[in-house]
Amino acid sequence: MKTTLDTPDTHIADSYTHSHNVDSAHEGSGSFLGHLWASIAATVILGIICCGLYPLLIWAIAQAAFPWQANGSLVTKDGTHTVKESEASGSYLLGQTFVLSGYFHPRPSAAGNGYDPTSSGGSNLGPLSDQLINGKAAAPATPPASAPAYDGIRLRTIHYAVDNNIAFKLFHAVYVKNDDGTYTLKRQEEVPLKNYQDAQGNLNDVALVDAFPHPTADTEYARTVLIAGDFAVPIPGDAVTASGSGLDPHISLDNAKLQIARVAAARNIKPEVVDAMVQANTDQPSLGFLGDPGVNVLMLNIALDAKYPLPAPATQPTTQPTTQPEAK
Repeated sequence: MKTTLDTPDTHIADSYTHSHNVDSAHEGSGSFLGHLWASIAATVILGIICCGLYPLLIWAIAQAAFPWQANGSLVTKDGTHTVKESEASGSYLLGQTFVLSGYFHPRPSAAGNGYDPTSSGGSNLGPLSDQLINGKAAAPATPPASAPAYDGIRLRTIHYAVDNNIAFKLFHAVYVKNDDGTYTLKRQEEVPLKNYQDAQGNLNDVALVDAFPHPTADTEYARTVLIAGDFAVPIPGDAVTASGSGLDPHISLDNAKLQIARVAAARNIKPEVVDAMVQANTDQPSLGFLGDPGVNVLMLNIALDAKYPLPAPATQPTTQPTTQPEAK
């Protein structure tokens, strides 16, 4: 076909445009089954990599480089590391219950029936919860229940003070209505602690929880309630509240120091010796600045047993355990 300068070759241009459009349409097209099989193949391959090969690789690296940590950070009764559950006395990472007076006691636990690792969690009770502060009395029963359904901070504080020989007082108190309509708890006469103890000196937890200042109807605010006060030293918060996990293995240094005298007396050793062991079993903040120092209760008690064994069981006093918080 002959062309001139002033007559464009539209045939050539149209052929190029048609050919380009056909190629583009072919590249963007494809069968439904082709796309489906490609998606299935990608899912299978990524599943094998992400759910099989990657976890297996991480497990193998952990077992080779960090076998103790990878298997639960277990320790034996003499404090050595082990990867065998049959040899373990506990985990460095998990708290457990101690009630004998010769042992340091952990903070309260809200994990199931006390430090149950299968039921980790807090109580989910708010800071103004009556149940958290004053406890929850047991449902009426015959014979009367021997323990409240929930102990609460007031009862834990009294137990902690009694267990560690910290002086305090009990008072009868009444609510006084203020001009703005609010109420203030005014303490009155002192109440002897023996009024809430049996012949062996054990606290009557149910009677205490019943007597605490539970909120009630406005017309009943004039009733007499029971409060504790005039503590010789402040009671550490971690001594009477559970951790968020319910499995915290650490207590604060303040908490540990208040327990030193009791532990030293039960083991017939000097408090200075126990204090040195507390310092030796205190974990410092991560990286030197993240968090606060914490005393690992399990490791401290294991170290005490290794160097200063407890007296014979017949002479070893116990402290009265409180009810464990119910998990919510």
